[in-house]
Amino acid sequence: MGLRYNIARILSRLGCSLTVVPCTASTREILSLKPDGVVLSPGPGDPALLDYLIENIKALLDKVPIMGICLGHQLIGKAFGAETFKLKFGHRGGNHPVRDIETGRVYITTQNHGYAVASEGLRDGLEVSHINLNDNTVEGFRHKELPIISIQYHSEGSPGPQDNVYLFERFLDIVGERKNS
Repeated sequence: MGLRYNIARILSRLGCSLTVVPCTASTREILSLKPDGVVLSPGPGDPALLDYLIENIKALLDKVPIMGICLGHQLIGKAFGAETFKLKFGHRGGNHPVRDIETGRVYITTQNHGYAVASEGLRDGLEVSHINLNDNTVEGFRHKELPIISIQYHSEGSPGPQDNVYLFERFLDIVGERKNS
C-alpha cells in the first residue's frame, strides 16, 4: 500500500515513533516489532485484488490497535466480511462533506478513491462511524469492542486548518487505553 508522508509527519508530531513496513510484511514480522498500533495506509489499488492482505489483517485484529485510511479502510471492511464496489464517478478533490456519527459534526474532507465499502455486509461488531453527505457512502468504521477505527478519506490531507487530525488523536487514545489495560 502507499505511504503518505503527511501521515508519518502527523503521527511523529503527536509523539509517535514510526516503523514503516511494506504491504508484503507478514503478521509475524509486524508483531515481532512489538507495535503499540498499526496504521494501514492508503492505496493505490482495487481492494478486490488484494485478498492476500486480508488474512494478515484478520490475524492482527485482536492483537494490536489498528487504524485504516482509504485503502486500509476498505481492507478492514473486507476483513469483516463487507464487499467493496466501484463508485460511478469516484470521490476526488477536497470538498467532500463527511459527518462523524458520534459527534454529529460535519468535516470537509480530501478524497481520492474510486472504490467504497458496502455497509450491508458489516458484521462481528464493526459499525459505521462516518457517512459521506453527498452520496451516503460509508466514510468510516469503528469496532464496538476491538481497538479498531478507519476512515475512507484522507485525514492527513488537511483540507482545512488540520480539521481531521482529531482522528489520529482518537487512534492514539485507543492505543494508550490498550497499553494501560
